[in-house]
Amino acid sequence: MIGVTGSGADEVARYYDRNTRRFLWMGSGGGVHSMHRELWAPGVASLRDAADHINRVVADEIADLAAPIGTDASPVIIDFGCGVGGTLFHLARRFPRARLIGITVSRRQVEIAERLAGESGCADRCSFSLGDFLAADLDVRADVVVAVESFVHSQSADAFLANAARHLRPGGCLIIVDDFLASEIDSLNAGQRARVDQFRAGWRAPAICTTDSLALVAAEHGFAAGKVVDLTPLTRPGSRVRDRLTAAISPLAARLGLGRMPFYGNMIGGNALQIGLREGFLLYELLTFRRVS
Repeated sequence: MIGVTGSGADEVARYYDRNTRRFLWMGSGGGVHSMHRELWAPGVASLRDAADHINRVVADEIADLAAPIGTDASPVIIDFGCGVGGTLFHLARRFPRARLIGITVSRRQVEIAERLAGESGCADRCSFSLGDFLAADLDVRADVVVAVESFVHSQSADAFLANAARHLRPGGCLIIVDDFLASEIDSLNAGQRARVDQFRAGWRAPAICTTDSLALVAAEHGFAAGKVVDLTPLTRPGSRVRDRLTAAISPLAARLGLGRMPFYGNMIGGNALQIGLREGFLLYELLTFRRVS
């Protein structure tokens, strides 16, 4: 296993070690092992499908970007911040000859992912490492690197993109799905900036930025920007019962200074995110890049 490095990685590891089982228990997508956003796209009729939809979107992007990847191809796909492997298991079914590698800072997530890989019958193609995706060297050059709701945990966008480039073959593709600022922080009003600060602190998400600023840094690391897809309209911020409970409890938790505790930090940050998505100063987006140099 690859050692976790840096105090920022340690804090994110603690956050997920403490919260992962609760995330899985509270998740509505039984069987997809997802801790990602539910997306209510046209034709999605069940909570399970909503939880799995982002994985379908990522798989479609891989098929398009990394053509001619198909069921007969053997791509190498790395998931930076793989959680318990839900996205990789979906990709394993979509690309049955792919080699899939996940990395996460959470020891608990690695343990769960390895167990699920065995249960799903894809342990021969799916492997998981404990480590910091900002610094780890997995000793492989991939066709695709994906990062679903993990980029924001980076201490440095520069370090994230440098290591993504290091792990991609020339012409390889990077797919990021995450929360982004709708505009630069200085253009937000005081209340909106306070919500962004709550999100950053509560969800251990220091890297949240605009898509334009990320594209500028990506260019410095040899990436050509591709598409930006706004998935925000497919979310339903604040609609779940637990969202309403979080909205009721998180202001008190914030006033009591409980945000450093992973449980309450998740609640405070999650409430700020729900408000940001509803009001439009935060966006949930998919970005694609290709390594050109």
